[in-house]
Amino acid sequence: MGIRDHSGPQRLPKCSYRGPIGRWHSLRQYLREWLYDGKDKASPCQTQLEIRLCFAPLLRWLLSWWTGNQLALAIDPTTHRDRLSAVVISVLYRGSAIPVAWHILPGNRPGPWIAPTLDLLSLLGPAVPKNMTVLVLTDRGLWSPRLWKQIQSLGWHPLMRVRSDAIFQPQGGCRMPARALVPGPGHGWVGTGTAFYSPKLRRRGVLVVVWGDDQVQPWILLTDLPPESIGVCWYGLRVWIELGFRALKGVGWQWEHTRRTDPVRAGRHWLGLAVAMAWVMAYGTRVEDASVRGMPPAPPTQMIRLWPRQASVFQQGHSTLLRQLLKGRPWQCLWLAPELWPVPPPTLRIINHNGRQEVPL
Repeated sequence: MGIRDHSGPQRLPKCSYRGPIGRWHSLRQYLREWLYDGKDKASPCQTQLEIRLCFAPLLRWLLSWWTGNQLALAIDPTTHRDRLSAVVISVLYRGSAIPVAWHILPGNRPGPWIAPTLDLLSLLGPAVPKNMTVLVLTDRGLWSPRLWKQIQSLGWHPLMRVRSDAIFQPQGGCRMPARALVPGPGHGWVGTGTAFYSPKLRRRGVLVVVWGDDQVQPWILLTDLPPESIGVCWYGLRVWIELGFRALKGVGWQWEHTRRTDPVRAGRHWLGLAVAMAWVMAYGTRVEDASVRGMPPAPPTQMIRLWPRQASVFQQGHSTLLRQLLKGRPWQCLWLAPELWPVPPPTLRIINHNGRQEVPL
C-alpha cells in the first residue's frame, strides 16, 4: 500500500485499538510527517529534515563500503510525468546508479539547471578522498563552461558529450567538424586541441570521438584527462544512470506512483529511495561476487570484470534483502566493489592525434 501525500498534515483520530491495523496507521502517519516541514506537522515544531545537509554524509557512507580508488559519477535530469523534474548526481555502479545528490523543481516550468548542479557538486566535494580518481559524465544537454570549471576545481575530471556539429582544431592542425576526424563506424580518435562551441567561445582539452559499429552517430566527448590515460569507451558508463532511474521507478521503488507534487517533500522522499538503493546494491554485490567466485561471500581483493550478467545487481540485491529481512537476519558485512571500466572492442580502430599511428586497443 502506497503512502499518500496530501496538501496538509493528516491528523488521525486517536484509536484505543493497539493491534496490527492501529500500528500500521501510526507508522504510515509517522512516515508522512517525516516528509513535512516542521510547521506542517500534526504537532508543529522547529524540527525538520534539511535535505542539502544529507548529500555529503550519504556519499561518505557509500564510500565507506567502496573498494578501489576510481569513482564514476553521472549528472542527468529525470521527470515524474509533468509534475516534477529533477537533476540528479549518481554514482555509476555495476549496471545501475545510486543517487547521492538531487535538486527537484516543479514540472513543466522553466528553471535553472546549471546553478543547482554547481551547488550539488560543491556539497559532494568534501566527501570524496583526495586520492580518488573521479570521472564526471554528462550528456549534451548539460554542456556548460561553468560546469566544466566546477568539476576541475574539485580535482575531478569531466567527460562531457558535446554537440554533434562541434568544431575542433587538433594541435598543429586546422579547424574541422569533430565528426570528420573519424572515417565512419568502427573507428575512434583521441587527441589534444581546441573545441569551439560557439564562434567566440572555445575550450582547450582532449577530444574523444568514438563511432562504434552499432552506433547511428559518433560520441563526441571533451575531457581534461591526458590522451594516453583516457579510455575511449568510458562514456558507455553513462547509460547506467538511465538504468538507475528505471530501478527508482517502474522496475524497483515505484517512484512514478507517488502523488507528491511539492519539490521539498519529494526531495526528502528521494533520500529514503537513495538509502534503499545503496543497501540493495550492496546486497546484490555480495550475492553476485559469491556466485562468480563459487565460494562463500567475502570482500574482493581486486577489481573484476563481470559482464555480461544474467540478472541485474539490483534484482539480486532486492530479492535477497527482502528474504533476509523476513528472516530477521540482515547481513552485517557489506561492500561495494566497482567493476573495471569498459575497454574498446578489438575491432575498433583508435587513431591517435599524431596521425601516424593507428592502434587497435
